[in-house]
Amino acid sequence: MLRAPIIAAFALFAAAPSLPQAAVPAENAAPRHAYPAIERIGWSYGEGSIHGGPADQLRFFRERHFNSSSGPQESADVKAIIATIAATHAGDRVSFTLTREAGALACSGRAEEGGHASGTCRFDPDQVFAAGLTRHGIAAEDSDAMLGLTLVDAHIATVDGLAAEGFRFQNAGELIAVSALGVTPAYAGDLRAAGLQVDAIGDLIAARALKIDAQWLADMARAGYPDLAVGKAIQMRALGITPDYAIRMGRVLHAVHEIE
Repeated sequence: MLRAPIIAAFALFAAAPSLPQAAVPAENAAPRHAYPAIERIGWSYGEGSIHGGPADQLRFFRERHFNSSSGPQESADVKAIIATIAATHAGDRVSFTLTREAGALACSGRAEEGGHASGTCRFDPDQVFAAGLTRHGIAAEDSDAMLGLTLVDAHIATVDGLAAEGFRFQNAGELIAVSALGVTPAYAGDLRAAGLQVDAIGDLIAARALKIDAQWLADMARAGYPDLAVGKAIQMRALGITPDYAIRMGRVLHAVHEIE
């Protein structure tokens, strides 16, 4: 189960559809259904972030139920698209494609005054990717879920790598979260090497969202909190507890105990 503290990490998915838990299919099972294309997905550039980010953002949206935004700090393919749009002039036609493992967006529109641009896209889910998810016991509910997986640039290799570390995905929503946050097998290994026994994918996602890392765990151990349980570590990090604060609170508690 995804923990409450990670909700804030999903600004890219302001209203993403909820995804059901999938039953584990046979190893060579085909997707339970083909995913149809989605027409007229909106896109815009230069309108700023709904979360107060920089103005030079490329945003995708669909019927107010799906919202994603990407800035120039994003992946190379998004940077290239933003550079192309930014070089246009008001009235110019704009077209670009965003092709990823989970599907492809073919987009067109026009540049506008003030460095803005907008238009629509067609999304074609990748049926081979969907079959790969099915073989891992993961079902994307519909084409909107496949769109979400595309926008976060999800990969079957990510599922393979985390599965090798003992993590099991229950649904496509977990893979969207993992991909959006950049959760990797190496990150899971670092946490375990630092003494955090994390075994559930939801806890791994929460730890990444809260920026729990090996350094924070080591500092907390020196502050008097070695071998933190994963739930406790998530709770403390969510509350903003730093190693320095833990040391000072330990001194206060010790002084109170001495007085008693």
